[in-house]
Amino acid sequence: MLNALSVFLAGGDPEGEARAERSFGRQGFFRARRIEWAGGSVVAWGCPGQRQVEDCLVQTSSGTACCVGPLWFRGHFGRRALVALLDEVHAEGSLEEGALRGNFALFLDTGEHTWLLNDAFGFVRIHTSADRRFFSTSWLAACAYLQRVEVDAAAAIEYVLLGASHSCHSVARGVDLLPLGHAQDLRRRRTWQRFPDGFGLHDAGFVSLDAAVGAITEQLHTVSNEVAAAFPGRVNAALSGGFDSRLIVAGLLAAGMQPRLFVYGDADSSDVVIARAVAVAADLELEAIDKGVVDHDLPVPDLESLEQSVLFFDGLPNDGIDDPGADRRTRLQQTAGGCIALNGGGGEIFRNFFHLPDCAFSARDIVRAFYRGFSRGVFREPEGLANYEARLAASIRNIVGMSPAGNERLSRAQVELLYPLFRCHYWMGVNNSVAVRHGYYATPLVDLASVRLALRVPLRWKNAGALESRLVAALHPAIAAEPSAYGFRFDVGPGWRARLAEWTACARPVRLRPLINATRRHLRKARVAPALLQRYRALLPGEWRMDQLLDLTQLVDDRALGRALAVEVVWRRIL
Repeated sequence: MLNALSVFLAGGDPEGEARAERSFGRQGFFRARRIEWAGGSVVAWGCPGQRQVEDCLVQTSSGTACCVGPLWFRGHFGRRALVALLDEVHAEGSLEEGALRGNFALFLDTGEHTWLLNDAFGFVRIHTSADRRFFSTSWLAACAYLQRVEVDAAAAIEYVLLGASHSCHSVARGVDLLPLGHAQDLRRRRTWQRFPDGFGLHDAGFVSLDAAVGAITEQLHTVSNEVAAAFPGRVNAALSGGFDSRLIVAGLLAAGMQPRLFVYGDADSSDVVIARAVAVAADLELEAIDKGVVDHDLPVPDLESLEQSVLFFDGLPNDGIDDPGADRRTRLQQTAGGCIALNGGGGEIFRNFFHLPDCAFSARDIVRAFYRGFSRGVFREPEGLANYEARLAASIRNIVGMSPAGNERLSRAQVELLYPLFRCHYWMGVNNSVAVRHGYYATPLVDLASVRLALRVPLRWKNAGALESRLVAALHPAIAAEPSAYGFRFDVGPGWRARLAEWTACARPVRLRPLINATRRHLRKARVAPALLQRYRALLPGEWRMDQLLDLTQLVDDRALGRALAVEVVWRRIL
């Protein structure tokens, strides 16, 4: 498979391209193929041990196509998908979005059209340089192309506090993301909107819960059958005590697959206990992995190890870079031997993710409800919190097609769309982009078709997991009958206690939620470990780049501190 792409347009900086290529080498990639075309060149990059590129790069009489990450087109996968896609675009001059599925970045050249695009929700990120002459799936390579980059203060604050920057601007000023739902027309040097009618509702709402379950399970059957056909006997699936991983396993079992299962946690954790019960009920293999035990036997990361972590994770991962090795090791294990690793991320499209009632909200309400899990005092500037909230609110409004500066409220359907378009696009996109750098990886529950189906479901059927329980039970009754982390079996569905808990969560006034969160942090004494901060400061003495923006002692957990460490290591040791 291919693990990264870079596109260089004529008129760009040749020295910048050379720096980007050196960055790829430093990240551990090798050049699998370089293809010249009328307006520039595209380079496909692979990892040692994954040198077979035939399924990811094709050249036919219709043109050239290459992709990073798993891509399905009209039910075909790999080479067959790319050949069919080239033929159709060459003949029709257009792309039917509903026929594409997977987590991918795609270069497509038919002579008349030369496009660079990714999956509908941008889960494999494409980074662009300030001069719009260099594009890459690697953020570090895009930074290297520019040679000197400064920290974008607002984006860096969002990364440290939230795990990702929630706009098209990255933490490196001048390196941006290809906007959600757009393709780059490399021949005409412009972007175009792939979804002129938007991502939202195109059909009427379901008239019954049975109808919703039937339509969604049919979609999940299609997705599971495609995975089964593309990776026979080579599927690894994460399993926990929750809804989403169980739904993926149920779909695979319904498709006749026997996936290998893995769960993270110690032997007594609820996730491991429940996963074992599910595996026994389905007669499946299960590997329980305690990352804490793995990391305990590995050296505490020094600067060289942290630098290697940066290179592995392409700079700025969700959880920071203080990984002794368990995270990297398990990622590689799950995709070894040409296997695909499946994760339930995004399955919350079938639930009430933000725990908000069925009414309209302002963008600022969404920020306060979900993106305020820290103290006001963490900001160095007096207006830091106000600026942070205003920026996030503007990004929320922009992502659903509203004026960033307006003040009209979002409909409840738009709030539902925020989960895939905002939360998943920015936060999940970081992790998915890292994953496909090292093997086949997908989050199959959230794609264009499933999101549109979920939007047709009334919110009352999603509350407390009622809909998703029914989906698991419809696909595989046996594993639905096993316990869950929510206190009820999925074949039974949520009882009055679960429904009361959902109602209580939704009833919390939005304006009070930051105060509620602050009270919880105070009771839990949530803060970074002083010894950890001391170790980081000893490794990188002097003022950090984030010190002028945030008071790191007031961060709420060690992962946030690990992200601040990532920023510092990237700028001191890599860029």
